[in-house]
Amino acid sequence: MRLDWLRPACDRPGPFATVLIDATHDTEDAAELDRLRRREVGAALADQGAPADVREAVEAALAGPPPPDGTAGRVLVADATGVLVDRLTPLPPAAPAAHWGPLPDLLAVVTEVPEPVRTVRVRVDETGGEIAVPGEDPVTVGGETPVHKVPAGGASHLSMQERVEESWRRNTAALAEATERAVQRTGAEVLVLTGDAPARARLRDRLSRRCTDVLVEIEHSGGERGADLPDTVARAEDDVRALRRRTALDRFARAAGHDDGLAVSGEADVLAAARAQAVETLLVDPAAVPADEVWFGADPAALAADEAGLAAIGSTPAGRAPVAAALLRAAVVTDADVVVTGPAGPDGRDPLDPDVPGEQDEEQPAGPVLRHGLGAVLRFPVAAG
Repeated sequence: MRLDWLRPACDRPGPFATVLIDATHDTEDAAELDRLRRREVGAALADQGAPADVREAVEAALAGPPPPDGTAGRVLVADATGVLVDRLTPLPPAAPAAHWGPLPDLLAVVTEVPEPVRTVRVRVDETGGEIAVPGEDPVTVGGETPVHKVPAGGASHLSMQERVEESWRRNTAALAEATERAVQRTGAEVLVLTGDAPARARLRDRLSRRCTDVLVEIEHSGGERGADLPDTVARAEDDVRALRRRTALDRFARAAGHDDGLAVSGEADVLAAARAQAVETLLVDPAAVPADEVWFGADPAALAADEAGLAAIGSTPAGRAPVAAALLRAAVVTDADVVVTGPAGPDGRDPLDPDVPGEQDEEQPAGPVLRHGLGAVLRFPVAAG
């Protein structure tokens, strides 16, 4: 998970308000529910000592234009200068919260905000189709005519049928070329294809392996939009997230099995790696991270278990914060990836636990448990904490 979007909240001295709120707007009383949620947020921040100007900035942001109708969540981070982060999420938070503290409550944020998945959507028909990339205006491709066959016989009608089929081929070729460019340009991890079955088949046959490897087709979607489009896209994106997580866990497990020092686990060793700006991928199990507080300096990578530790690296203490928030802040500013781990199934066992019952994949060996719910794959080895 890349957390670049949180950078504005990680380069500042704080303190910060962190708000996770249900932004669902799909009922007749949605406006009243919004008002009640805003009031609860303001009261919670006031109880924790947030000053009036911060509460007013949060209130003003939440009182702005509502998100599109439907289920949604919202994450805000604010300080005395105003709102630094304001992001919609596809689902409301499982645990709405309002937190005031020396650092943003980044553990709550990464737990609630889904990792973005690069997705391209293509709707195809006889006239060509439309390509939609998030954050961009849809692009219509094709337009060759005629595209409708006429049921009849004779040489003239046969010629007409051939011209129609040639239009289909030209339109499909143009759409395939544009789709290839969009997938290549965006690095798409999911390509969603809608349209009637024959049109989808014509386009699919012209796509490269790069596209078909990430292709998800929506059946029975010959109309303007398939009714099951949102759910199908969500499932495909979840599959991508799960694959990323498994890949990161496997990489950590393999690195931990060597003695080159490129994988560490436990609070002290991960803190030492963060201080050295050596963390390439930070792994966090929210259910297992201790509530310990650590000292941090103005430099987000200046972290230590006590003030003496900060003094030893020449940093002036700026405050104390939960270890997870401090490590996540350091990960953001040092361009490290973050992987949120946790139980893999109903037994509640960590997927890295070698004692998990059941068959193990020989090509994906289990590694050690994340001590204290923390682990890291490193860019270079560092001395143990």
